[in-house]
Amino acid sequence: MKKILVCLLAALLALSCFTACSDTVIGASNDGSTGAGGAEEAITLNGDSAKYAGGGVSINGSTVTISAPGEYTVTGTLNNGRIIVDTGDNPSNVTLTLDGADITCLTDSAIYVAQAKNVDIILAPGSTNKVTSGTEADLEKADGTASGAAIFAEDDLDIKGEGTLQVCGYINNGITCKDDLDIKGGTITVLAANNGVRGSESVSITGGNLAITSGNDGIKSTVADKAEKGFVEISGGTIAIAAGGDGISAETSLNISGGDIAVSTTGDPTAVSSKGIKANTGFTVSGGSINVSSTDHALKSAVGMSITGGSFTLSSTDGKGLSAEEDIVISGGDFNVIAVDDGIESATAVTIEGGSFSVVAGNDGLKAGEKGTGFEEKVGAVTINGGSLNISACADPIDAKAQLLVNGGSVLACGTSKSIKNFSAGSAQTFAACSISGSSNDTLTVTAADGTALASMAAHYSFNTVLFSSPELLSGSEVTVSAGTASVNVTA
Repeated sequence: MKKILVCLLAALLALSCFTACSDTVIGASNDGSTGAGGAEEAITLNGDSAKYAGGGVSINGSTVTISAPGEYTVTGTLNNGRIIVDTGDNPSNVTLTLDGADITCLTDSAIYVAQAKNVDIILAPGSTNKVTSGTEADLEKADGTASGAAIFAEDDLDIKGEGTLQVCGYINNGITCKDDLDIKGGTITVLAANNGVRGSESVSITGGNLAITSGNDGIKSTVADKAEKGFVEISGGTIAIAAGGDGISAETSLNISGGDIAVSTTGDPTAVSSKGIKANTGFTVSGGSINVSSTDHALKSAVGMSITGGSFTLSSTDGKGLSAEEDIVISGGDFNVIAVDDGIESATAVTIEGGSFSVVAGNDGLKAGEKGTGFEEKVGAVTINGGSLNISACADPIDAKAQLLVNGGSVLACGTSKSIKNFSAGSAQTFAACSISGSSNDTLTVTAADGTALASMAAHYSFNTVLFSSPELLSGSEVTVSAGTASVNVTA
């Protein structure tokens, strides 16, 4: 952990936030003023003190407590204190606009929402803001057991606006919300010893520009004991994550419909979960751009996986590209997968309805069914009904424990099997399969009898088996499969 955090700190040295914090003193609620904090009535921070001319706020040394609903603007620097929101037994809505605010706490959360119905943190247009918990020195002793976060909310929290925010969670997490956390806008940079962004009941990202460097998970939801909670949803925004643990981890379901997402994980998968994106009860992607470079599996679902669209660039140095414990169904999207293990793997079934695929796998290219999973022997079907697939595998190009059906689409696959596993003559589309020896970096081509090029790709591993199927291929026709200086004539 220490080594990872030191590296993360070096990468984000520009985010240095030096701080101190006094003991927390929660001010008593005053007369219930709505605290309409306009620019002329901003909470002004001044080193180790603060001032405010409106109602609904109490100040005790360097601790500012907002106790009434309303809109409050915060500006200035607080070197040794906290902003606390506590609206008491009748939780109310509070809007906190950060407009050139730099808030630091040495031992705890710099912004703490103790009691409220919902808190909006708005980043004022053109403003630069910082929120810090602890100091850089705390990264050396961080072990993931500390509590709190630089921004910690017991209730719903929304972050939006057009300004910038740097969050330094040197003690533990960057941003933590015990309820629903929504990020809707702003340019937000998070450096965290533990988790970067954590919403216990949910995390929803619809906009903004979010960059996270974390010693553990980048974005995380944690609650599964409430109905329909524990999810992560991403529909927009730009997200960049460098994580020592998982990049994005959903305790229940994950739904990505948009956004530009880049995830890098660096943890040792034999010691810590270091998957790119994972979910436990549902994994759905319908759009967006997803780029994952992971030491563990790039995409992982503890149940099934449904993908209908999106652009995917996935690599894993010690795991699989896409992996699910139940059915994987893909009907659209562009996929570039490079994995040291299987490219696309399901314990039960893989169905390809459409999409464009380039799969390079250090083990099997497509795989369905796994020995020792407890399923019946014939579980494990690969069905290709459409799409365009180029597969270069070090082992089986396609390994279906029960049955392989090619009913549509274009498939060119090579590997080192003696045969394509469980290929079924019941496939609706004509195919050609042959044995031919080729080397890594050979160009594999398939041409028709009249010389028309039907398919080609560059092999990444040595191979001795080739499978080709295409709507253009007629039963009984002859094709030539070539690799390097070798060629084989095959009757479809």
